[in-house]
Amino acid sequence: MPADELTPVQRAASYLRSLDIDGQSWITGVAINGLLAEGGDESVERAKHLVDTAVATQNDAGQLSYGPSYPIEVFSHGREYEASWELTVKKCMNTNNSTAIGHGVLDFYDRTGEDRYLDAAERAYESLLSFERTEDGGIPHHDPELAGIKSLWIDSVYMMCPFLARYGAAGGDADAFDEAVEQILIHAAHLRDGHTGLFRHIWVEQPNHYPQGAFWARGNGWAAAASADVLERLPEDHPKRDDLLDLFRSHCEALRPLQDGSGFWHNLVDDPHTPLESSGTLMFAYAFARGIDLGILTEETYRQPAEDGLAAVSRVVGEEGTVNRVAGPPGGPEAPLTDTPYGQGWFLMAAAALD
Repeated sequence: MPADELTPVQRAASYLRSLDIDGQSWITGVAINGLLAEGGDESVERAKHLVDTAVATQNDAGQLSYGPSYPIEVFSHGREYEASWELTVKKCMNTNNSTAIGHGVLDFYDRTGEDRYLDAAERAYESLLSFERTEDGGIPHHDPELAGIKSLWIDSVYMMCPFLARYGAAGGDADAFDEAVEQILIHAAHLRDGHTGLFRHIWVEQPNHYPQGAFWARGNGWAAAASADVLERLPEDHPKRDDLLDLFRSHCEALRPLQDGSGFWHNLVDDPHTPLESSGTLMFAYAFARGIDLGILTEETYRQPAEDGLAAVSRVVGEEGTVNRVAGPPGGPEAPLTDTPYGQGWFLMAAAALD
């Protein structure tokens, strides 16, 4: 079919399939989730290749896709961050990002029943449990031994927690469900602002401070999407299900009125002077749609904002399938807008959730 006859979803999926993203840790994980959400034969085949590579290169510690990775090259944001931000971003290996690929690993276990996928997921799960934690049990985003500090990033709740819940379901492990909920709640205790209901990006335990404390769109998207995905699999009788439900609903209530009239949310969701941004918009659309499907958000309140968000981003999908206006890594207040594999993945996930 000629490119000009393809839908934005078809163009975005085709472009994502063409990218060389083996071994890019969480970026690969989000791309896999997007390809599987789109669900066409070519997308599933490409996702399987990425998953199989991640499993084949799982390191001795159990971390997928060549093990812990130094962060990919980041864009210059035109400003200096505090020393602890520079340290955590530039010098320290991620501890938990590779489990973003674990979602896809367990998807192919469900599809095939092959034990190699469940075995790889079990090793990744055990790896997560081995990391040195904050005083109240939070799993740091980076290796504390290398960093000299323990920091919690809101990114981690999406990298870890849906994987933990899915592993709990696949492996029949009640402790994994407990860990999935506990990590979201611990991260929320430190990163969620009590006045606005919004999430900050990074908290450092010692000294207790926020090297990056803005209400960043994608950071809030990580929290909303992770909560929806965990609630999908969390047993109805789990003792902390209501706590997570309350957190998810109140977060969505805080986000909804901040949507711009264009359908987008801003890169800093509470600052209309910052750019309109695609990845956070897509993640909110996804979370709202998943909440409706799960019966925990009302359709009359959340369907239209979700559809408006997806429609807004659809208008900035390029002819080649690039999903534009995505804040570049590692995000934050002055990240430039570009296109990225995770932006492609979130577009496909949001579109599937609203289909």
